[in-house]
Amino acid sequence: MVYHIVRFCVKMWLYLRFKVSIKGLEHIPDKGCILAMNHTSNYDSLLVGTHTPRKMYIMAKEELFKKRFFAWLISEMGAFPVKREQADLKSLKHTLKLVKDGNIFSIFIEGTRSKTGEMGAPKKGIGFIVSKSNAPVIPTYVYGAKGKWFKKAGVIFGQPLHLDEGLDYEEIAQRITQAIQKLKVELHS
Repeated sequence: MVYHIVRFCVKMWLYLRFKVSIKGLEHIPDKGCILAMNHTSNYDSLLVGTHTPRKMYIMAKEELFKKRFFAWLISEMGAFPVKREQADLKSLKHTLKLVKDGNIFSIFIEGTRSKTGEMGAPKKGIGFIVSKSNAPVIPTYVYGAKGKWFKKAGVIFGQPLHLDEGLDYEEIAQRITQAIQKLKVELHS
């Protein structure tokens, strides 16, 4: 109940704040999958999460869980804490269970927001998660959510990637990054 009310209110706020465009929703499968996203704004996860066909789960830096009410609220919305500067096995195991159970898991593959708007180097953690879950990866490009009121902002969900070819974690991360950058190029061409 809380989830649906908050999701509706946030979605309305986003449509007041931006000119929202969403493309490629048909690429999100009915089974467990990973939305691998770029990250430039605090609005990114909100833009994506309010448009997925079912609840989206996402890692969030553990610092966001320090205030009790806010921690409860973002947990209700699908966020769970991760320790960013170390291998957080508890969060990784939780992620793999979410995907195995048929949920949508999303992750900012750079680990933090880009200050320049250009994609930074991906973290190898995305490669680990993809390798261990064997789940389809949906490259997800989020744009325009860092800026002025009424600016165009949106999300493009790309075609699913199946990266279970015995690639190492770094190669998987690089292929996902290339797929997200391709979506960016297609948008701006």
